[in-house]
Amino acid sequence: MMPFLRRFARELTLLGILILLGGVLATRSPHFLTRDNLLELTRHLAETGIVACGMTLIIMTGGIDLSVGSLLGLAGIALGYAWKLWGVEAAVAAVVAVGFLGGALNGALITRAGLPPLVVTLATMALFRGGAMIISRAEPVSDFPEAFYWIGQGDLVGLPVQLVLWLLVVAAAAVVLARTPAGRYAAAIGDNERAARFAAIPVGTVKFWLYVATGLLSTLAAVIYTSRCSTAKADAGEGLELQVITAVVLGGTPITGGRGTILGSFLGVLILGFVRRGLTLARAPMLTQEILIGVILILTAILNQIVARRSARA
Repeated sequence: MMPFLRRFARELTLLGILILLGGVLATRSPHFLTRDNLLELTRHLAETGIVACGMTLIIMTGGIDLSVGSLLGLAGIALGYAWKLWGVEAAVAAVVAVGFLGGALNGALITRAGLPPLVVTLATMALFRGGAMIISRAEPVSDFPEAFYWIGQGDLVGLPVQLVLWLLVVAAAAVVLARTPAGRYAAAIGDNERAARFAAIPVGTVKFWLYVATGLLSTLAAVIYTSRCSTAKADAGEGLELQVITAVVLGGTPITGGRGTILGSFLGVLILGFVRRGLTLARAPMLTQEILIGVILILTAILNQIVARRSARA
């Protein structure tokens, strides 16, 4: 039992914080812990949660991707125009191509050109957003077929469709992290990249494909967002990168890399969502919400760090 508690100390701490927040916020609004409210909340968190799975592995390597929100917007626009002009098959191909090429561009500039991830993804963030604006002329794309809206507004086995997709991505990412060489390599690269190269780990290849995977996850989030909102917009996903990075770091993945946890990132997304939805239902002023969210995040991060240090000593 003790080894289990030490191994999952961060996750159990986050779960305890999530339960505590749920209880506190329920006292402010009787509707907060209702099934309908919680399921509706997951509809809005799925995009952040899906992208967070890829971001966790990238941050574990010591990298970062600030372009995910802009790539989501570009993929949504590509989806809308391709569907209108050439049909559903072309729309699927366009979305996959945007995600693959966007991630590959980030990965190539970082691993082949040797540019810092922060600089590269800051530049591509502007590039992707500008491309979406030019293609769409800042006009939304709508009037999708009715069946398409099922992805973002429908239910599957009694759960929102995007929640099921989110859980499948979380499960797949957790397996990659815990059971495949890619997960071990990501941790080794973040811990000491030079040592990883001496150990014959294909550092460049691992990083490249992690950025590609995150690009593809961003476009999956774009499909869900477009379906949920019934519209593709060039400014979709604004601020997504900050929400994702905050959730990942809050979930126990240090920004310096070396370790990480998919379940922690999942719980980090839920904590952020709980706080925002609970304060909104409690009719807290926006300024108060931002202050309280900041305080809660700081306290959670401090507690998470304390648990991590104690686990390391043990």
